Amino acid sequence: MRPEPLVLRSPVPERPEIHQIVLPTPWDVGPVQVYLIEGDPLTLVDTGVRTEASRAALAAALEALGYGLEDVRRVLLTHYHGDHLGQAESLRRTAPELEVWAHEAEAELCEGFSAERDENIEGTDRLFRDFGVPAGLRDRQRAARERSLSEDPLCEATAIDRRLRDGEVVPFKGFGLQVLHAPGHTAGHCLYSEPGSGALLTGDHLMGNAVPYTDQFLLDGPPDPRDALARPPRFRGLPLYLAGLRALRRQRFRTLLPAHGGVIDRAGRAIDEAILFYEVRIQRALRALRALAAEGGGFASAWQVWERLFPKADPVTQMRTRMYMVIGALDVLEDQRQLETRWRPDRTLEHRPR
Repeated sequence: MRPEPLVLRSPVPERPEIHQIVLPTPWDVGPVQVYLIEGDPLTLVDTGVRTEASRAALAAALEALGYGLEDVRRVLLTHYHGDHLGQAESLRRTAPELEVWAHEAEAELCEGFSAERDENIEGTDRLFRDFGVPAGLRDRQRAARERSLSEDPLCEATAIDRRLRDGEVVPFKGFGLQVLHAPGHTAGHCLYSEPGSGALLTGDHLMGNAVPYTDQFLLDGPPDPRDALARPPRFRGLPLYLAGLRALRRQRFRTLLPAHGGVIDRAGRAIDEAILFYEVRIQRALRALRALAAEGGGFASAWQVWERLFPKADPVTQMRTRMYMVIGALDVLEDQRQLETRWRPDRTLEHRPR
């Protein structure tokens, strides 16, 4: 039996060529929303996970709109995660003329996608070691991540035909989508803006039912010469994410078309709520650091802050993205000169409020 297509036709009346398609995922995040843009070429923004159920749902939705999988000629990616990139390469096998476009910062991740690379076990272990996560716990988390490698990542390596840059315009007949580079959730996350209607396709940058985690990972190369601590270079997702949100707030979007959580008609309010979400957590991290200092420790590690903030969380299954949040909060506080950081003799970073 063919699945009942879940299609929201023309959620932005001023731009009736854009349709929302809801595709299933097997994850707790729930379904993912992708967008079909009628035009020349027929374009999908994101593709859903690589499963039979997702492919059948996409085929049914396209049929309801008068198309087949073979008619899609272009895919625009918001970012490389499996519920966005997942079906792109398999669609190309159905429609050989299809092109996949992604931001230049993530093209290599798409083309070299693998479960091992996506998990980044070694890099995450080094990152958490620097921020004070105990060796025994890191070993347990490493084992859990290694077990997950046996699972199907629901995504595959995907050739990128065009590498996008901030400010470019993706052309359609009669209108265009402007590329807005919005790093934070990932390094190369893209938003697509349609200025005439005030619509913004937001991927995971802004969602109707959640606020995304922001990434943290070590980079290749030498330390920044301006860093007196000579720390390993690192992608610092939370400061970038907040800066991007504040830049969006200065613009006048009317409708947000996210990957999760329906359609958002109060764009400014959604942006403000995402900023507030993290501002509250940054202040909680600062209060935790002050409490640790007052208890006689002086300096404390990011891991000690995590323990204070999340005493009931499972440190193996619920640590990773929350630890990213703690590290990101400390990054913001350091940028605001609200704390000082140093290396312990064991080469763990520790912090205290100014």
